[in-house]
Amino acid sequence: MSHRSSAGQGTDQTPAAAQCNAGRTLSSTYLHTLLGQFDAKVLSHRAAPYVIAAIALTALIVPSVQFVVTIQKIDTSPFREKGERHRTALGRWLPTAGELTEGDDGDNPYDYGHWFPTPPLVLLSLVPLYMAGYVAGGIIWSVLKIGGLTLAACLVLREMRRQGTPVPLGVQLMTMVFGIRPIISDIQHGNLNIFMMIWLALTWVFYLRGRDLWAGVFLALAIVTKVTPALALVYFAYKREWRVVGWAFVGLVAVFLLIPGALLGFDTNLLYLSTWFDMLVRPFAFQGYATIEIANQSLFGTLSRLLSNAGILSIKHMSTDEAMRAGMEHMARPATALGRLLRPALSIVTVGLLAWWCRRRGTRRSDPARLLEFGLVLIAMLLLSERTWKHHLTTLPLIYLGIWYVLTCVPCSDRFRAWYVAGLSVQFVLLVVGDSAWGEYLGDNMLDAGLYCWGLLLCFFQTAILLRHTPSPEHVTRDEPRESR
Repeated sequence: MSHRSSAGQGTDQTPAAAQCNAGRTLSSTYLHTLLGQFDAKVLSHRAAPYVIAAIALTALIVPSVQFVVTIQKIDTSPFREKGERHRTALGRWLPTAGELTEGDDGDNPYDYGHWFPTPPLVLLSLVPLYMAGYVAGGIIWSVLKIGGLTLAACLVLREMRRQGTPVPLGVQLMTMVFGIRPIISDIQHGNLNIFMMIWLALTWVFYLRGRDLWAGVFLALAIVTKVTPALALVYFAYKREWRVVGWAFVGLVAVFLLIPGALLGFDTNLLYLSTWFDMLVRPFAFQGYATIEIANQSLFGTLSRLLSNAGILSIKHMSTDEAMRAGMEHMARPATALGRLLRPALSIVTVGLLAWWCRRRGTRRSDPARLLEFGLVLIAMLLLSERTWKHHLTTLPLIYLGIWYVLTCVPCSDRFRAWYVAGLSVQFVLLVVGDSAWGEYLGDNMLDAGLYCWGLLLCFFQTAILLRHTPSPEHVTRDEPRESR
């Protein structure tokens, strides 16, 4: 499709073709869209940014209060030493972090009954929260999340404005609408996916600034928090950003080996890493197992569940002993050698599509197409994971920031925008409305059918289509802008 706009659409991005509202400059391309017109008429009010900020802050504080209340509640559990456990993810993890304070008398935090899901550095960071207690620890956890999100959002928006691609308030609003649902879910669940999102956002900020050392360090932090951001490291290598890749490897050595080794002892750290690898990584990466319970919305987990339910794919369940070591029920894999090709086939096809769609070379880091590419990587990361719960989708704000910015601020035809918004409406139903609005029975059936998985797939292909329709800048210098290192 042509990149030219339809008749009557302004595409001049010069100041002369822009409108200023409440101190904000809105391009004529953006003002031509319905969102731009809404922005100019409604969001131009001086109170609008404060109202939106208050709504966003309320949406974060309310689930934080719910989380602090919930973490104090105790459930019975036959898998815990005392037969009980505190609710929420953090509530389960704090006693495990407390084991580290017992020195040699402590249990292995990755063995049966603990199953801590991330490497030792993250567990070490929870020790101060354990010592503070469940209430104070929960409050600190929530404050760090809200503060980190606010800081990351401000830095991303400021850096995009500094790079010549200011984000209109309307785009910020739509990013919040499409991306805040998993943020709220992660806060309520007490998990750490928000921290992964914060590290990835800061990676992008420092990448735009040309501060490759810090971009690599924050990428390493994202990987040690949740292993799946390692796909972003592959992306930077593919884009030949070798300084980012090099510093990321230095950071990985530090966060996996040096820092926890210095605090725990290098032998203990290696034992913990080995147990963690055997518990979390090996069953999926080397043996082809994935959890097939309905909450798992990863591509391989969803297809394995659906194909086995339909009788198309015969599956083999993990033995009870192996499942207890992995800390997950309902772990299964295809029973035949041919069926076990499904997982590598999905990975090869997805990575191949990423390589094809992200093949654009020679563009500035500030090119909006780069953010769309990064969004594709973040979606693929969720699809290719062994397990993807709905509260794992915390990278959606970064993804939709790129989508809404390019859709409304980069010239394209009205017809293309109309079709694209229709697809976004479907994404909204699948990823934002989700399963919670339909009642427990229908919601569970929708989860079983892969509701969020299909939403992610639609987002994946729509983002690729938008990327293809994003014109390249006329003047490009690959490594600009950079600051002194």
